[in-house]
Amino acid sequence: MFFFSSSFYFVSCDHGIEPEPLGTSGFSGTVHFVTEWPDSVKRSFLVVFKDPLLSDSNFVITNLRYLSREIPLGVQSHDFSSLDSAYIPQTPGPFPSGTYSYVAVVQQSTELLSLDRRDWFVSGIYYTFGDTTKPGTLVIPNSTFVENINIWVDFNNPPPQPLGGN
Repeated sequence: MFFFSSSFYFVSCDHGIEPEPLGTSGFSGTVHFVTEWPDSVKRSFLVVFKDPLLSDSNFVITNLRYLSREIPLGVQSHDFSSLDSAYIPQTPGPFPSGTYSYVAVVQQSTELLSLDRRDWFVSGIYYTFGDTTKPGTLVIPNSTFVENINIWVDFNNPPPQPLGGN
């Protein structure tokens, strides 16, 4: 009897049927600045939009899912993570899984932070590896942290601007 209950205890305590711990969803990467920063740039951000920017009506705050804190001016590269503090979302933590249509680095030359489309200039876009013909889609599977969302910024050769800008 002792042998049977001891065996049951050891077999039942191997944690074999516990659910796997949930991973943290989100994204990270690096922005590489390959040319000199123009003097006109007052601030720079990483932005993520849920839906494609097919018209200026898509460039709205309800479509904006991530607005980083300011990227320091004049740096050669900048590492980022959705786990860092940001303006949007305001609370650091897991970033919702899903599909995001537009990830970019934007600059402003206004004195104050503005969410008006005409005050934003896109200087770098995330492209899917090997395809620079259209913005890459950021896909974050459930409970997955996606890395290497890298963006190259060439101020002398900016990408096509979404509609509604200057």
